[in-house]
Amino acid sequence: MPHLSNLLNKLPMFQESRMVASGYGMWISWNGELNPAVVQTLQDYGGLQVEVDRDQALWFFFSPDVFLAAARLSVWAKFNTLQLYAQLFPAKLLFSPKREISCSVEPSLMAQSVIVPDTCQIFVHPKIRGEGRGLPGLTFKPEGTRSGLASVEWASLMVDPRLPYQSSLGWYGVIKPLGNSMEKNFLEGWRQYALEIKKLFERLKIKFLVQDSYLVFQLENLQMLRQWTREHLVLVDNLKADNREAYWPAVVAVTNKRGLNFNPDLPKKMALDWNQLVPDFPHMSFRSGYLLGRSFEVHDVNFSLDASSVDDWCKVTRAANHSEESGMLPVQISKHLIAGSHDHCFYCGMRSHPSHQCPTRFLTQLTPKVWNELAKLNFEEFNKAFEVIESKVNVEDPSTLNDIQTSKGHEGILLNAVYGVNQISQLRMMQHMWVCRGKDFAKGLDEVVPRDDNPVWSALSYVLAGDLLVADKELANLSIRAPRDARPRMLAGFVAMERGDYHKAMMMWKEAEILSGPMLKQAYCVFLQARLLEFTSQFQQASELYSRVLRMCPTMQDAQYRKSVCQVKIGFAEQAMSSLISLVEQTPHYFNRVLIDPEMERGHIQVLSALYAPWVEAESHVEKAVEKLEGLKKEVHEWFDEGSPFFAKCMKRIERMTAASDIKNYVSFMVILHGCRSLSKELDRYITKEANELKKKFQEQRERLNYIREEAAWFPFPRALVEFNKNYNVCAANIKWALNTHFQVADIFKKAQAVAETEEKRLEKLENRLKFLKVVRDSTLFMLIMSRTFFWVEVTFMCIVVVALPLSMFYGEQTGMEWATGLLFKEKWDIQKQLILGFSIFAIIVACIRTVIVFDKVREKYFNKARGVA
Repeated sequence: MPHLSNLLNKLPMFQESRMVASGYGMWISWNGELNPAVVQTLQDYGGLQVEVDRDQALWFFFSPDVFLAAARLSVWAKFNTLQLYAQLFPAKLLFSPKREISCSVEPSLMAQSVIVPDTCQIFVHPKIRGEGRGLPGLTFKPEGTRSGLASVEWASLMVDPRLPYQSSLGWYGVIKPLGNSMEKNFLEGWRQYALEIKKLFERLKIKFLVQDSYLVFQLENLQMLRQWTREHLVLVDNLKADNREAYWPAVVAVTNKRGLNFNPDLPKKMALDWNQLVPDFPHMSFRSGYLLGRSFEVHDVNFSLDASSVDDWCKVTRAANHSEESGMLPVQISKHLIAGSHDHCFYCGMRSHPSHQCPTRFLTQLTPKVWNELAKLNFEEFNKAFEVIESKVNVEDPSTLNDIQTSKGHEGILLNAVYGVNQISQLRMMQHMWVCRGKDFAKGLDEVVPRDDNPVWSALSYVLAGDLLVADKELANLSIRAPRDARPRMLAGFVAMERGDYHKAMMMWKEAEILSGPMLKQAYCVFLQARLLEFTSQFQQASELYSRVLRMCPTMQDAQYRKSVCQVKIGFAEQAMSSLISLVEQTPHYFNRVLIDPEMERGHIQVLSALYAPWVEAESHVEKAVEKLEGLKKEVHEWFDEGSPFFAKCMKRIERMTAASDIKNYVSFMVILHGCRSLSKELDRYITKEANELKKKFQEQRERLNYIREEAAWFPFPRALVEFNKNYNVCAANIKWALNTHFQVADIFKKAQAVAETEEKRLEKLENRLKFLKVVRDSTLFMLIMSRTFFWVEVTFMCIVVVALPLSMFYGEQTGMEWATGLLFKEKWDIQKQLILGFSIFAIIVACIRTVIVFDKVREKYFNKARGVA
């Protein structure tokens, strides 16, 4: 037996409802198989199937067309067998923030059960009976209370089968091309695209008219709306893929025809900001979007904060092509960061405040590290942080943004990143430019000098305090006193922009460009001019100036990014995607930047869809990279010891990349992919380099060992070299093995590193021992050389004493010298002893001096003679 509570219990439960729609519920139950005509009829009259079970279903209708649908079923049942029970009652349709659908009915209705009759019976609740009485051909027959039903005065629906009971549903649509209607490419592109659209209208037999580059068309019923929406989306996709020349971006809006007339003035009466619509995708009310059925997906439009009613605007895509699984990133930016009643802020791009009230005006420091922090968040944390921002932001209290911006949570990181998207156009970048002395945009920003005492800083304090008139007068005086200083002109441009004098702002920044010396500052001033043109919706001129910025400073990627944003704002999001993806490939942080940019809303679907392909590719490669990381980790263990500095460096990088693999973020994926490739190449280079250095090291060790061998060979006491020779032989054998081995195998490489360290220590020990041996050897040789010299000098002196003394005595006596006959004969032996002693001392001195002088020469002579060197 069907129970209504079984259907209601299957519906999702949520505490907070984003939208609530009051309408009509229809509970149907049947025996056997339900005739498909029943479902088709309910859908054609605007029925939304909320839940279905084996033998019962719950439908919801937004309008009194529920009575017409019931009447059509009743008429059909008169001519066809239909065992069906239907019950109409008041109900509310509930939408959760995640687009889940539930239904709310009176508690007295929830416990109902029914036995399906043999014929078609339709019961109507008394609270909605009055809304059906005004429809022609419908009457109500009181049935009283029934067993199993709620205790109310039910009435059965009686119909006149002669009436058609046509649905009141109907829609009008408008297609508006994007671009400047005065340009040649617009005329050609829109003409070809309009021909394709007209062919579609003619094939579907849809009425249309053309007025001022608009296409206005009429959709008679829900079936036609559903068919046209599907065909239009298919046509756009086919033209983009196969016939790009026939495609032109255009915005599409479909509205309920109640209260409107099918005429050329229809676009003006739709109360819609056409500049905010996303091209290609039909825009309609949530009510109409959900009526299309499950083959379509409904998306929020974030150009308005008023999205709490089913009559608010949404955009529609085909579910098969735009679901999360098949091509769309699951990122939902906070509506308060996008929507608002103001134009886009010059500084941050939001619409929740005017430029002179932007929270970024009071920021003083650049935040390049915020992108690294953002890269640590996955998409789920993105969405949770946006939900926190959505719940905390109060449009009437701008200070809530400041509280979020200073918080340490994910929402603080995300909001700082949103502020950082366009920080080059903010006052903090201007302040940094005043103290910057670099020549390159990226690296040169770190080259700064201390802040000086120029009066322009005082004028800046007036600007930050909101005293724009005082600041303007002060800057005018500064410009007169310092006519060659660009800083007052820069600040004066911001003051004029905040006051709405855009012409003066442009003039001030042009003067600052002329007065700025370094090319970096000139490019910055041109960038501000381009940003002002973009801010005032002069997108073509802005793009040209951004191109000029790139010519002046090719490293200023912000200019390339802003060019793409201009294309998105115009509505040419598809054309902007190629340059954006190229920018993402160069600098992965731009991936996250595109996702959170509040000025990208018009191309939100195209952006999320275009970035899905590189995201999926990166994600698939990361899975392989993580496996490769495990292999690299094992390889590092195989090639290096844990005490090696390179081992510690590699393991630290591997751990960091492994931790990043758990983060579902494109930048983290790129860190892993680039890091894995870099580490693999670095590991190969390091192993090759280390192997070559090991070879050189072993060659040097061999030369040192040869020297040790040659020096030790002259040691005069070989029996004292037993231990020395043992160490020498071991060292020689290991060095010989190393020099005859290739180090391209991990075990051999690792062993060679250990051998190199061991033999280095052994060589140091041998060299220290050799120093002692050389001292003993050289000392022995020195004594031998000195002894030989002393011997010959001593012999010479002895001969002189033996010969000279008698001769002096003889000749002295012959000549009659008194000293010769007296002193020498009396003291002959004493004199001889004194002479021998003196000459011996003199011989020792001479031997020492001569040995010192000739020692090296004599030693080398003996060594060369032993080596066979001439």
